[in-house]
Amino acid sequence: MLLVFGVSVYVALFQWMYEYYLYPTWDYFGFHFEPLPWSYLAVALVLSVTPSLWMPIKLTRPSQLAYWVLYITVFIPSMFVPLYAGLDAPGEISLLMVTLYAGFAVMGGCYQVPLMRLNPARISRQAFWKGFGLIAGALAIWMIVVFRGHMQFLSFNNIYDLRDIQNELSEGTLVNFAFMLLTGAFNPFLMGCGLVHRRKWLFLAGILGQLLVYSVGGTKGSILSIAFISGFYVLFKAGRLPFALKLVFGTLALVGGLCVSYVLAGYDPEPLQWHSVALFVILMRTFSSNGLMTAWYYNFFQSNPHTFYSHVRGVNWFVHFPYERSPALEIGSVYMGGNDADPTAHFWAIDGIGALGLPGVLLISAFCALVFWALDSAARKHDPRLAALVTCYAAYNIANISIFTSLYSGGLAVLILALYLMPAETVSPWKEPERGASREAKRAARGEALPIPG
Repeated sequence: MLLVFGVSVYVALFQWMYEYYLYPTWDYFGFHFEPLPWSYLAVALVLSVTPSLWMPIKLTRPSQLAYWVLYITVFIPSMFVPLYAGLDAPGEISLLMVTLYAGFAVMGGCYQVPLMRLNPARISRQAFWKGFGLIAGALAIWMIVVFRGHMQFLSFNNIYDLRDIQNELSEGTLVNFAFMLLTGAFNPFLMGCGLVHRRKWLFLAGILGQLLVYSVGGTKGSILSIAFISGFYVLFKAGRLPFALKLVFGTLALVGGLCVSYVLAGYDPEPLQWHSVALFVILMRTFSSNGLMTAWYYNFFQSNPHTFYSHVRGVNWFVHFPYERSPALEIGSVYMGGNDADPTAHFWAIDGIGALGLPGVLLISAFCALVFWALDSAARKHDPRLAALVTCYAAYNIANISIFTSLYSGGLAVLILALYLMPAETVSPWKEPERGASREAKRAARGEALPIPG
């Protein structure tokens, strides 16, 4: 009951935020506010809140964190923003909403399927970390060699020039694979393991890796991932409430606090630059833009050909891609008015609506459930909080890019493999050792390497 109440308050807060912040500030960007009959808003409210009745309360599988991230940052905004944006008739959007609801339920069904029992990998802890470190180091050196002399730290407002330079230098080098694998897999893995096992040098290595990525490509995500992973670590450690309650009420505190600060600033986001950036990054970019992407993709593919997954490398060998540029660039030129606009979108938009329309939403939801099941099966020997922490940024990526991109070049497949290969912890690193505990328990609490059982 407390969880349903928290989600309901968040949905109500989202309505207030849309009407008083998103619409006045970002109407030119697409956050319009078309008056709607109460019947459609009632449907949106019901579809938004009722998933909280089956959402996992305790974190027993790492993918449940990704499921919650999708619920808060993609699913709930997609119930309201397309209605308010007014690009399609409310009746058509209602069909989209119901389809997304069914797809979200299909994804949750993977938690009713027993996990696969995999034979443990015969690799020592020392060999695993040596191999992991060598690969991460090689990727970092590759980037430094390609971009030497062009690395610089710029503010978020000036990073687009850096991205243009990165695109020119990386052309034909394949270095973007190193760029994305470091950002989505290797650096988050180092940061997560460093925090859990209390190894400062691992955590700092992950941070330095993300700073290297930012100095090359100016990706906000590489910087925000540091706060993202650290925030979830604090969430896991804080208090004894179930994970879902801490996440929902933590989100309420974050979004609600920013809304209060916006009111105290006189409904004006501009006076302080840090305040304006925080409102943009958190309220608009993180918690709202995915709903607008749902509206854009649905409207665009109502009158334009679907890709039939020809946007996926490999499939395009057999299926003709119907556009000269990527779907994101095509959509950016239509709704943002610029030929270079490249709005990122979640997997339901790219791999569902863009590929097959509404049937594609159901198909890609089933595929995502399979990916979640594979992740949980590979990580079953680890504490689910550890596995969730090292994959939480990849989970956030699913909410912003194609699931196929997230799997391959985005690093999710690498993380699944790493969790399978990494030896299991003999003692949970989340608990303090009791008086009289074994030497292994005390070493684990200090973050030291543990011997492999047997």
